[in-house]
Amino acid sequence: MDQRQSLGSRLRAIRNERRMSQRELAQKAGLSTNAISLIERDENSPSVATLQNLASALNVKMSYFFDDEATHSILHVRAGKRPAISSEGVIIEGMGAELRSQEMEPFRITLEPNSHSGDRQVVHTGHEFVYCLQGSVEYIIDGVVYSLKPGDFLMFEAHLPHIWRNTTDQVAEFLLILQTPSASDEPVQRHFSSYPSLPYMGNPGAPANSQ
Repeated sequence: MDQRQSLGSRLRAIRNERRMSQRELAQKAGLSTNAISLIERDENSPSVATLQNLASALNVKMSYFFDDEATHSILHVRAGKRPAISSEGVIIEGMGAELRSQEMEPFRITLEPNSHSGDRQVVHTGHEFVYCLQGSVEYIIDGVVYSLKPGDFLMFEAHLPHIWRNTTDQVAEFLLILQTPSASDEPVQRHFSSYPSLPYMGNPGAPANSQ
C-alpha cells in the first residue's frame, strides 16, 4: 500500500469529501458503522467484496484505494513497485495508475488455499476478464461454476452476479482486468483539482456492487 496515504486515510478523506457520516456510508455499503470505523483507523483490512461495496457507495473506481492521482500516456510498472493490500488470504496488487480516459483497471490477485473474494456476490458495469496464472481458480457467475487452470481465461458481462475462490490447498494467482466505461475525466481534473477522488469517479448510473 502507498506509504504516504493508507487505505483508511483514503476512505476517510473521500467520505469527508462527500460529506457523509460513517453511519450513512455504512448504510449505503451494507456494512456496520463499526466496520467503517475500523477500516478508517487501519485496524481492519477489508475484503475485496467490501472494497467494491465501498467503491460503489462512494461512486469511485476501486483503483482509488490503490493509486495516487496521475495522468500518463504510458505506464511502466516494475514488479516490486506495485501497490498492494492483503486481507484474509487474498493479496490484491494494483497494476498501474490512471491513463488518460482509461477504461481498464488491471489487478494481480493471489489467493492462499481456501480463500475467496467474500461472501457477497459482486455486480458492476462493463466486462470482466480473468486469466489464470497459477493454481486453480473458480469463478461462480450467475450460479454457474467455471474452473480455470493456468493459461485458461474467462470474460463475461459484469452485471451478472459473481464471486471467485480457491478451493484447493495450493496458492492460486490470476490476472483480473475490469472494464470501467466512462467519458474522459480531463474536465473533472481541471475543475476539481483539489478533490483527489474525482478522477476515480465511477459511473453514476451503475448498479450497486452487491446483492
